[in-house]
Amino acid sequence: MKVSHRWLAGMFPDGQVERLDAAELARGLTLLGLAVDEVRPALAGVEGVVLGKVLAAGPHPDADRLTLCTVTAGDGERQVVCGAPNVEVGAIYGYATPGARLPGDRVIERAEIRGVVSEGMLCSAPELGLDALGGAEGIWRVPGVDDSDLGRDLAEALEMDDRILDVDVPSNRADVLCHLGVAREVQWLAGARLARQDATVLESGAPAAGRVGVEVADAAGCARYLGRLIEGVTVGPSPAWMQIRLLALGMRPVNNVVDTTNYVMLECGQPLHAFDFDRLAGGRIEVRAAEEGEEFVTLDGKKRSLEAGMTLICDAERPVAIGGVMGGLDSEVGDATTTVFLEGAWFEPERIARTARALGLVSEASTRFARGVDPEVVEWAIDRAAALIVRTAGGTVAPGRVVAEPRPRPPRERIELRLERLAALVGRGIPAEEATAALTSLGFDVDVGTEGRLGATVPSWRFDVGLEVDLVEEVARLTGYDRVPLSPLPAPPVAPPRDPRQVGMDRAAAAARAAAFDEARTSSFVSADVLGGTYPVDRMVEIRNPISKAERFLRPFVFTPLSMAVAHNRRRGAGRVKLFEAGHAFVRSESGEVEERRVLALAASGRREPVHWSRDEEPVYDFWDLKGDVEDLVEGSTGFRPRFAPSDRAWLHPGRQAAVLDGEGREIGFCGEVHPRLSERWGLEGRLQVAELDLEPLVAELPPVVFVEFSREPEAERDLALVVPDGTPSAEVVAAIESDPPAHLAGIEVFDRYSGRQVPEGRYSLGVRLAFRAARTLTDEEIDRGIERLIARLQAERRWTLRGEEATGR
Repeated sequence: MKVSHRWLAGMFPDGQVERLDAAELARGLTLLGLAVDEVRPALAGVEGVVLGKVLAAGPHPDADRLTLCTVTAGDGERQVVCGAPNVEVGAIYGYATPGARLPGDRVIERAEIRGVVSEGMLCSAPELGLDALGGAEGIWRVPGVDDSDLGRDLAEALEMDDRILDVDVPSNRADVLCHLGVAREVQWLAGARLARQDATVLESGAPAAGRVGVEVADAAGCARYLGRLIEGVTVGPSPAWMQIRLLALGMRPVNNVVDTTNYVMLECGQPLHAFDFDRLAGGRIEVRAAEEGEEFVTLDGKKRSLEAGMTLICDAERPVAIGGVMGGLDSEVGDATTTVFLEGAWFEPERIARTARALGLVSEASTRFARGVDPEVVEWAIDRAAALIVRTAGGTVAPGRVVAEPRPRPPRERIELRLERLAALVGRGIPAEEATAALTSLGFDVDVGTEGRLGATVPSWRFDVGLEVDLVEEVARLTGYDRVPLSPLPAPPVAPPRDPRQVGMDRAAAAARAAAFDEARTSSFVSADVLGGTYPVDRMVEIRNPISKAERFLRPFVFTPLSMAVAHNRRRGAGRVKLFEAGHAFVRSESGEVEERRVLALAASGRREPVHWSRDEEPVYDFWDLKGDVEDLVEGSTGFRPRFAPSDRAWLHPGRQAAVLDGEGREIGFCGEVHPRLSERWGLEGRLQVAELDLEPLVAELPPVVFVEFSREPEAERDLALVVPDGTPSAEVVAAIESDPPAHLAGIEVFDRYSGRQVPEGRYSLGVRLAFRAARTLTDEEIDRGIERLIARLQAERRWTLRGEEATGR
């Protein structure tokens, strides 16, 4: 909110605010909670420019396009050469005397132009820094001044020497979106008494109620509607002081009628709208709700399609304005307007906020209506505007206001403030007199009760105050947050124990990062054919109100959008991409219920490792690399080594995929290489490896870690070549050994697979390395006895044999 220092000072006739400079005022407002972001000059600096009148004008003796003018500033006549085509005898202009300074550090000197001496310059609006007023092609005739003003400093006469405060208004303080609201705060700072501006209306002629009909059919959108009828106006430029003040506050002057409505809005916060009464069919106003798809052309010339529930202002035949947002092109005030119907209303804030967002019409008026306007200021605002229109545009005001009020105004709320509670929350005792003075300065009606209690009636403009703590805040900020005593910081609370599931999540994420995967967050929305038709659509969960029609389903797997992210990065030159995401997948069960799963997904493609200059070929990250990463991740999260089983998922390569099993043989996910057709669909050249694991077993609480004394002796290793049936997974062989292991067995590693002439048909040889360790040095005899018992057990239980007659040691 831009606030004029001069305007504020003028609202306090005793001069106390005028004596406060803008910087001091900014500091005070900031301490009250209204942070002032900036204090700046109202307009570009102008020095030495006075009001001057052209007494005579004639052609330059040596230039066809120049005019020789005789100018007076009330202290004698001067000769000025003017190049503008619109100079008029008897008109008053901004006269830059020799030595004057204009914006851009331009200095005006006495100069000789084509043989004639010019004593200064007559100025156009842009030359004075008033570009928004136009007039670059000619000098600017200053409106609203007369001969009594000749010689006055232009900057002072037009209040161009004002200072503007840019106030950062909190979202709950809509009452401060006007000079009156800021002045209520300044009242406490300056210890001055606020005087509201005169809104006396001189009425004459036939009553307005007999000539204008007003009906509100949309009581939910408009609780109050008031109107004033003003006849005999002459539309033209508004006075210079009003134009300058609007410009300084960021508003473009239009004409004396429209400028007056904007001026009053900036003054008291109530938006107003002026209609050309002669263009209102039937002399009638109806406020109703718009119909779905109804069209309306707004003041900016654009045709808008409206939604049901938007508030419309209509005449007897058609809409003429969107209530609280913008007027219509067919009823705006123009140069030919002679009779003005002035509208003041209170619109439902939520309705205006939705309408402004939907139509993209966020204006000064809609911003105020959307945040809330004082419902009791409408009468004063419409009278103040009517009086100013008569003052600036002439005319007469028809007696009486036309009023429609379909909803009664709620009674003003009374809140009780306990001084004991005030002291407890603020941290110091505040006397009843000080608290009463603070609230009274803000417009609260305060009465002192018994037993240390105050009763405060909330003013109509403070709809952000509804509780006792709100009154505490008002008293605290006015009496000074800087007066709140310091107190030691409270002792930090003991941190609660962490959720075991969160500990498990962190453990799984750390294991994924340890395997060189980077965490990603991808969209939960996918298309119906995200898996290329390999997954049934009836198992997917459709969204009722999708953001995009192309992606109207929730993802059945997390690896699908994660894979697209990998493909996106690979297409842009990334040599290797490894991503993981812990997220939710959604499927519809056979009974129709939506099932939500928490999963950990992996997706990787590209190089296995940085390419060394000595290598001829680039090693590619493949299924076996993925399988190893999955093993490390599961073991790092849960402590058990996963097992793998055959899998036949249609979206994976038929020969490069596996189901992932826990220690008890239950499936907890899958891993594999994406089918080449699907990789191509996602725009990826090369192999793409993916895995998806249920998070529940990964985040289960682990038993406490128990320290075990480590052996200080070296390990002993033995290699076995076990002959097992084709189709027997290596994990099954490892599990069979671990089910009843030899004494002192410390580890098992599979290192070789062979099938050929030395192995019977239908079988293959699996190389297994057994590591033995104890707290002492083991003998060969101890190890050999354990291996012999193991081999005998595997032969008896599984009919697995050795390729050789005995194991060889290393």
